[in-house]
Formats: sequence, structure tokens, C-alpha cells
Amino acid sequence: MKDLEYIEELKQLIEKEEIPAPAPIEQRWTASSRSSLSPASSPSEDDIFSWVGIIMYLPTMDARQRKDITEEFFHYRHLTQAKLWDCYSAYEHWAKIEVPKDKKELAALQERLRKRFPVDAYNKARKELDPNRILSNNMLEKLFPQSDTI
Repeated sequence: MKDLEYIEELKQLIEKEEIPAPAPIEQRWTASSRSSLSPASSPSEDDIFSWVGIIMYLPTMDARQRKDITEEFFHYRHLTQAKLWDCYSAYEHWAKIEVPKDKKELAALQERLRKRFPVDAYNKARKELDPNRILSNNMLEKLFPQSDTI
């Protein structure tokens, strides 16, 4: 019942912090994956994973309003990360990761990813199968920096 506990804590956080979060809160479920880089990876086929949408809509074309909404979104996201993610072993979907510009935040994200995913094995495969980094991009280089010792 951790999925419902998470939503209850999220709802309490939204109310306490007076976050203008849209309703309803989007929540989905999926089966586990055998892919070691999947956020739903698990050796158990019986595990179920829950996905929760941390979203805010941008219903205006006014640049100032869009900036304010974007800032409020990141405040919302950072609060959920600080208060909930580690308690529930929550990880962002790869398509939703925002690469931090701050070096300390980037280092913390890299460390967090390293705890959950086989980063060294992934980088070893990248080095062997794509030595010229043809299939790489800026996000991969930031999240999974390669050292010459791999």
C-alpha cells in the first residue's frame, strides 16, 4: 500500500505548502521490468510500480506568467524530492529528468542514480559499443560521465 501512502503524503505536502497543483493527481501502475536501467527494474516479476505525475499546466502565452508557473513547478518538484522520494525509493522516469545546472545538485543526482542503476556496467558497455559516442547526447554525458579507467 506504499503507492497510496505516497499519494496521501503528497496531498498533505501540497496542502501544507499551499502548492497550486492541478487535480486530480495522475497516478499509474506498471509491472516490473527485467531491464536494469528501467526505473521499474526488479528481479521479482510480481513487483508493481507506481508512477505519479508532478505536473503544472502552462495555459498562458504570457512569458512572465509562464516563468512564474515554471518556478512554482520546480519548487513543487524539489519539495517532493526532498520530502518523499528517498522514503519511497522514488525515481524519475528518464524522459522527465531535468539535468541540474548547479554542480552540487548534478553530483547529488549522479550519486543517486549510481545507487539505483548499474552505472559502471552501462558506461563500460557505452565505451565498448560506442567508443566515438555517436549514440550519446549532452544529457547522457552529464548523468553518466565516463572516466578513462572504465
